[in-house]
Amino acid sequence: MSRFAIKYPYFIIVVCLITCVVGISSLIRMPVDLFPAIRIPVVVVATFYSGMPPEQIENDITGRFERFFTLGSGIDHIESRSLPGVSLIKVYFQPGVNPDSAVTTIANLASAQLRRLPPGTLPPVVLKFDASSMPVCLVTLKGEGMTEAQLRDHGQYTVRNQVANIPGASVPQPFGGKYRQIMVYVDPMKLEAHQLSVMDVVRTVNDSNLILPAGDVKIGPIDYNLYANSQLRDVDDINRLPLKTVGNSSVLVADVGEAVDGAQIQYNVVRIDGQPSVYLPILKQGGDANTISVVSGIKNAVAHLVDTPKELITKVVFDQSIFVKQAIENLLHEGAIGLILTGLLIFIFLANARATLAVFLSIPLSALATFFVLSLGGATVNTMVLGGLALAFSRLIDNSVVVLENIFRHLELGEAPEVAAERGGSEVALPVLAATLTTAVVFFPVTFLYGVSKYLFTALALAVVLSLFASYFVAMTVVPLFCAKLIKTPHGHKDGQAQAATNWAQGIAQAFNRRFQILLGKYDRALSWSLIRAGATVIAIIGVFVLSLGLFPFVGTAYFPKTDPGQFVINVKAPTGTRIELTEKYIQQVEQIIRETVSKEDLDVIVSNIGTTPDFSAIYSPNAAEHTAFVQASLARSSGRRSAP
Repeated sequence: MSRFAIKYPYFIIVVCLITCVVGISSLIRMPVDLFPAIRIPVVVVATFYSGMPPEQIENDITGRFERFFTLGSGIDHIESRSLPGVSLIKVYFQPGVNPDSAVTTIANLASAQLRRLPPGTLPPVVLKFDASSMPVCLVTLKGEGMTEAQLRDHGQYTVRNQVANIPGASVPQPFGGKYRQIMVYVDPMKLEAHQLSVMDVVRTVNDSNLILPAGDVKIGPIDYNLYANSQLRDVDDINRLPLKTVGNSSVLVADVGEAVDGAQIQYNVVRIDGQPSVYLPILKQGGDANTISVVSGIKNAVAHLVDTPKELITKVVFDQSIFVKQAIENLLHEGAIGLILTGLLIFIFLANARATLAVFLSIPLSALATFFVLSLGGATVNTMVLGGLALAFSRLIDNSVVVLENIFRHLELGEAPEVAAERGGSEVALPVLAATLTTAVVFFPVTFLYGVSKYLFTALALAVVLSLFASYFVAMTVVPLFCAKLIKTPHGHKDGQAQAATNWAQGIAQAFNRRFQILLGKYDRALSWSLIRAGATVIAIIGVFVLSLGLFPFVGTAYFPKTDPGQFVINVKAPTGTRIELTEKYIQQVEQIIRETVSKEDLDVIVSNIGTTPDFSAIYSPNAAEHTAFVQASLARSSGRRSAP
């Protein structure tokens, strides 16, 4: 390989340039996210029966569905929640199962089981999720002088429609607010006086609020469609509806009650900084979506909303992309520091700027080649990939250092640069390949992982293995070619002009080597002592190992390392059956404790979600009923303290 590189130098140079261009282009186009895409299909089945208690939901709906869903293939496990009027079932499939096939299977089974459910059960809603679907931000809606019903209407019919088309985003129904509804309140005494019942009022309102087909009429050359719109226009029209006629007078709705522009009974309350409000959760839907692009699209859409009143204030809070960007930036920063320190150490040891550059080329070329190959597989730039590269940085230059040192040995023997480069590279080709393979094979057990761990650590292992093999080819081709063309003298053998130009480098290297030789002498003496007393050395090592095992109980365990996203969540559960009004008072106390504990300059926003509505929003809420709630607080980014107290 070294001989080929020296014989065809322009080919190697072109390959390096192509690697740089294609690698940089791939890196720019690759999505950026916190973790790799986790492709584990999850299907959610939501079934609604208004007013049914959780016990009946569990026995008559959830249990029947769970038993019937076991007929599906590729199912890993099933989770369910039975809430008042709502049955929620999550069916987790094995990794690698086609998500569309999973949805089709569950939808067909759910439809087949529908006839066995209690009469009046609404058809189940089947939605596709995956393990990486998560809320990436919230869009809050507040407004001075706006009612909760108005906020919900604008959130569901105006704002939601304008942000729902962002690629990779899933926007459920809004949380909080009141669902607008025209209510007719009747007086039982007046109904009895006019010999009417509540159902008489219901039938009259329904019969008077219709769109009736009237056919068409042909007049001249035109065929006109006729529409008889008898829908009521406003609340006053309802009050003027006649319930019955006695003689020449009619009994109107206004005579027995009053129609008002009101709202349904509220089962879900959202408070933002203590004010009743509404928010839209934004979920990252699909394994190919990435947090940064989704949040950026949402912010752009929110900034350009149309057909909204000027009183409406929208804001994007709990932005998870900030944490993702910070994690990526920190990793890049630490990687850059490691890169600089690695280059500095190589320069100190080799005392040759050109030789250092030859070794240093292996890192960017290997990294760019890795990004190119990863992009072909649809990967993202994430912490696992960057962590794998950071792990491999020091190892990437080892192959080049071995080749370079062997080439320098041949130069010191008086061989011509091209001969030294060819022989030096060829002699160590097999040992360098063996060293590369032994490092790469360490990551082979990753193939035995399953579930979420498989997707996380496979990305890390791929980054390490690909970069290692790329570094091997760089060491076998680029380094010999570089030495053959640009390095003419070995260590310490320079002409007068070059010697004068690198005097300072030689001085640093010599000072470092003197101290390094002292360290080597101490190491030799310690090694000799250990070899003479082999038994005592082995016993000491075993003793240290046994003592270290005693520290294991004091080491915590976690799936991910501790992070600081600058927010925290408090889950609150009042006594079962507590009214939502009383639960809201408890949440007010929790919010006050947060404000007393966290200083005003450190606190950004507090969002409280109380209770749950028996509709689609229950799919995306951890709350179970009116007595449950959660309080989510975000800390200010400008604050020095980012951890929760």
